[in-house]
Amino acid sequence: MENVGKKITDGYCNGFAGRRYDMEGCVIEAEGKDWIVCRHPEGGLIFMDLHGWDKEEYLNNWTSENQYSK
Repeated sequence: MENVGKKITDGYCNGFAGRRYDMEGCVIEAEGKDWIVCRHPEGGLIFMDLHGWDKEEYLNNWTSENQYSK
């Protein structure tokens, strides 16, 4: 998948990671049609269900590919 390996630069991710506000630095390790799994810099895995949402639009805003993070 094309998003595996990207680093998240948004600490909140629009709430898709629950109450976590520390998503910055997570790396996407797996993805499907409407979900992703990230590894937190401290080592834990985080599952995000994006069913019904535009996954690619959100990931473009949250990751190191974001134009505002360069």
